[in-house]
Amino acid sequence: MKALARYALILLAATLAAASLVPLIPTEWWAVRLLDFPRLPLAAALAAVGIGLLFFLRGAPRSTAPVLAIVICALVVDGWVLWPYLPSRGLRVDACPAERRLSVLVANVQLGNREARPLVEAVERTEPDLFLAMETDAWWNEALKPVLAAMPHALQRITGSYYGIHFFSRLPLVNGEIRHLGGQDTPAVVTGVTLRSGELVDFVGVHPKPPQAWQSARGRDAQLYAAAGVLRDRVEPGVLAGDLNATPWEIAVERMARLSGLIDPRRGYGYVATWNAHSSWMRWPLDHVFHEGGFATVSIERLDAFGSDHFPYLVRLCRQDGQGAKAPPQRDAEDVATANAVLAAAGATERLQAR
Repeated sequence: MKALARYALILLAATLAAASLVPLIPTEWWAVRLLDFPRLPLAAALAAVGIGLLFFLRGAPRSTAPVLAIVICALVVDGWVLWPYLPSRGLRVDACPAERRLSVLVANVQLGNREARPLVEAVERTEPDLFLAMETDAWWNEALKPVLAAMPHALQRITGSYYGIHFFSRLPLVNGEIRHLGGQDTPAVVTGVTLRSGELVDFVGVHPKPPQAWQSARGRDAQLYAAAGVLRDRVEPGVLAGDLNATPWEIAVERMARLSGLIDPRRGYGYVATWNAHSSWMRWPLDHVFHEGGFATVSIERLDAFGSDHFPYLVRLCRQDGQGAKAPPQRDAEDVATANAVLAAAGATERLQAR
């Protein structure tokens, strides 16, 4: 019985370690990319299994020690990936003049969810400057109309599918439009936003298609790279937000950030999981607000659940005086070549230029 327990633990350890290490392979297949999502649960499970293996180490070192070494390697990888999302000071400010504030609320309402009132009340209570709602349909179009009283500047596209999108703003919009980025049929918001100081910033709101284990992530990646290209080509500082169906440490997200100089306010602030609101343990960050240089984080808040499988995600930013320059691109030629190859394979017309 003891030997059976040891072999079962070894098998479990090998499986968990493989799940942590396989996502290091640069591939578009969702079957691999999906394993990047549960880094924190995997690390917790690996730690528990590693402790269990210690009890068998003295009695059966030849079969246990190699597996324990692999578990330690996998834990190191998970720790390295998650380390930037431990709470620390980061790029944060405690106070911000009203004219330089910009708050962004992101909420995937989940198509079919009919509990709108808690979300509307959260919008009224938190008073975000920008509110991006995804998976909206005709029913949600009516349910969100009370938001227009305080946020009269709006864009929307009702698709009758999981990719309806509504965008509300307290601040004036400039050349706002709904576009299809990266050759995909999922609508995205692209607009300028005039801050209270009079400064113009760009905003891109996206909701790429979710993972399907038997499919390629190419369409999602193409939309992320095309969104990066929108901000990359503009002079004004920018913000990108939405349910990206990706964790911030994924290869495609990190490349998107390098291409456009985007910064994740979660880094140094905390993990802040936004999915799955229906689970107490299977949670990771899928909803995001990224910003280009010249912003600092005032606060990040996960709001209460409202019936959706996503929590609303609220980020308050401060536009810093005298810091209008964008961050220079990193590893630009290599990232541009990779992004353009994905865009071409996805049938997109957009292309990025190396700098």
